[in-house]
Amino acid sequence: MTPGPIANEQAAIEEDIRARAATFFHPTGTCRMAGDPAAVVDPRLRVIGIEGLRIADASIMPAALNACTHAPAIMIGENAAAMIAEDA
Repeated sequence: MTPGPIANEQAAIEEDIRARAATFFHPTGTCRMAGDPAAVVDPRLRVIGIEGLRIADASIMPAALNACTHAPAIMIGENAAAMIAEDA
């Protein structure tokens, strides 16, 4: 079975983990939107502290979903487009 016969040494174990480790989740929450000091974007998807830049993808979600992120990401994009049109 995986990983097969490998040396029982820390370095060999770490190398095997690095070679095979992966995630099955779509990355979300890396630029979360919230109303606290740790937030990266405000409720209008503007990057805090950088004028003229917005983020409109799954990274603004405050936590990982237990579902597909496709539909929510599309809605984030639709809402972002409406906000940009309103602010123009």
